Amino acid sequence: MPQLSTSDSVGWFNHDSWSETYLGARWLVENELPEMHWQTLPHHGPLSQMVLIASHHLVEITLFACIRTVLQSAPGRHPKHEKKLVNVRFKDAFTKWPAELLSTGFDLSVEPYKSAAALQKRRNDTIHKESALTTLLMARSALVSAVGASRAISLHMLGKEGFKYEAVLRKYPLDPQPWFSDVPFPQ
Repeated sequence: MPQLSTSDSVGWFNHDSWSETYLGARWLVENELPEMHWQTLPHHGPLSQMVLIASHHLVEITLFACIRTVLQSAPGRHPKHEKKLVNVRFKDAFTKWPAELLSTGFDLSVEPYKSAAALQKRRNDTIHKESALTTLLMARSALVSAVGASRAISLHMLGKEGFKYEAVLRKYPLDPQPWFSDVPFPQ
């Protein structure tokens, strides 16, 4: 009688704040938001705003994780930054700190950094000022742009192994979208 053998394997992702936020925002884009604006219901506007806010949060998570890694890799080398890290505003950390910590800052005139800056401004308008309207295209573009910015920030600040979410993105991909800085905003 011939011998039979089988094998099986189990795998899983250990999610963190970045991947959980990404998966939640992606789920809203893929499963809740309609394809066309004429298909929207009243709750789709606030859900689009939530995707935009979550998208910016992805960039924040990435930037501050990279800054902490850089500071921890050389304790005491940047005492001013170590002290200010707790209270630094995103805009200052994004526009000034990479150059101060690494001698090379982000070029904010090119993508995806340009879209990350536009996303930060629109997020602030949505949260702090006027609950700015968000379209379906803005929500989708914000998420794709945030992923691109997260990748670019990680690679710039930590090197070629800096972005650790490629497996998550392969398993849960997004459709291509225009950069957030190229998307028209409603008036």
